[in-house]
Amino acid sequence: MHSDLILNEFKNLCKGVTLLRASADRFSPYDPEKPYTPDELEYYDSLSFRFEKSVELMLSFFKGLEIYTNSRSSDTLRDRLLWMQKIEIINNIEFWMEVRLLRNKISHVYLPEQMKDIYDEMINKSQAIFDTIGRIEKYLENAGINLA
Repeated sequence: MHSDLILNEFKNLCKGVTLLRASADRFSPYDPEKPYTPDELEYYDSLSFRFEKSVELMLSFFKGLEIYTNSRSSDTLRDRLLWMQKIEIINNIEFWMEVRLLRNKISHVYLPEQMKDIYDEMINKSQAIFDTIGRIEKYLENAGINLA
């Protein structure tokens, strides 16, 4: 029963990350000197939303996986990330703390120079999100959860 819940959470996570990957694959660096039209900015808005959504889904999945594997939920994100590191889902706790901060920063930046840096950082950090999906798949398969 519990494996069904974690499997459903994983499938939802994969859907969100698949959309992020589609946006990342189409990435064209943001030019702070270019006066973008609203239509041209839609891509960057979509990228931002998909990044934020993927981070939220991943952090939520981490909580569900922690409960599934450890029968409890940590009081802090750092403790949850320590558990994810212990079971080899993630390599670097600080990376995930940075991703969370970036997610929070996205909606509060409006200057073109800052937006370029934000978009570049989103793309760079997205690769680790994609890699984490593979690590989760491996973990779930080793735990006997059928991903099909």
